[in-house]
Amino acid sequence: MVLPLFGGILLDSLGIQKGLIFFCSILTLGQLIFMTGGYKHSYNDMIAGRVVFGLGGESQGVAM
Repeated sequence: MVLPLFGGILLDSLGIQKGLIFFCSILTLGQLIFMTGGYKHSYNDMIAGRVVFGLGGESQGVAM
C-alpha cells in the first residue's frame, strides 16, 4: 500500500514517460535477478528478484 504512493511522487518529479521507462527497467532487473537465481538454484536470489520485480510492478501500475 505504500509503494504506489512513492511511485506517484516519483512520477510527478520524473514525468510519465521517463517514469515508465524507469519502472520497466526495474521490472527487467528483477526478472534478471530471478532468472540467475534459478540457474544457480539459489532460493534467496530468486526471492530477491521477485522483491525487486514487485517494486517496479506496483509503481508501473500507478503510472499506467
